[in-house]
Amino acid sequence: MLIKVFTEAIDFKRVKQFLAEGCKVSLLIRHSERPAITPGDTTFGHSLALTLRGKEMAQRAGQLLAGSYDVRFLSSPMVRCQMTAACLVEGMGCEGAEVIDEPILGLKNFYYDDAEKLPGEMMRCGYIQYMLDYLRTGSALYSHDIAVATPQMVAWLQSMTTRQLNVLVSHDIFVAALLAGIQARTYTAENWVGFLHSAAAICTPEHDWLFYPCVPSLVIEDTISFVQ
Repeated sequence: MLIKVFTEAIDFKRVKQFLAEGCKVSLLIRHSERPAITPGDTTFGHSLALTLRGKEMAQRAGQLLAGSYDVRFLSSPMVRCQMTAACLVEGMGCEGAEVIDEPILGLKNFYYDDAEKLPGEMMRCGYIQYMLDYLRTGSALYSHDIAVATPQMVAWLQSMTTRQLNVLVSHDIFVAALLAGIQARTYTAENWVGFLHSAAAICTPEHDWLFYPCVPSLVIEDTISFVQ
């Protein structure tokens, strides 16, 4: 089994081309736009809903991914991820499709060691600074080393790629840690994981694996672009 990692981002149009070529695709995708998390919130904003624009973005993303192929949806238990998955379902025209609750896409992820103590450490360091230091050094308090967690995440994504298209709604840190861990992306505070950006895991008909960053081109109300 060959694994190839690419640094050049693809978009949803290219994802659909891979599907048309007989590939299976998993998208580890960040949720859509939400309000800012309140400082001191140790739940990581568990109950935060999407903004109106966030709903529109996710529905538009679903429209761009729509096609006549077998698809399934998994989501972090957090509300913003569940809402994103529901909007993707609507946009793709998959009414009635089940959204499977998957803790590994949330706080039970391979990258977190102690999800109870981690929020306090992130507040102490600053959320973005904690994440950037983690990506830069490969280790951080209450998180597993990226070099250890990334192969586990890759293997899990591969095991989840059972349908033609597998949409897995998660969080920015996990998308960033995966792409940084496979050396597909380098992140800064100015160039962070945008809403609905993803890591694409693609299994070819020859059973080789391709990994790409995926950045959708979304325009809402003809004026606001979400290419980040």
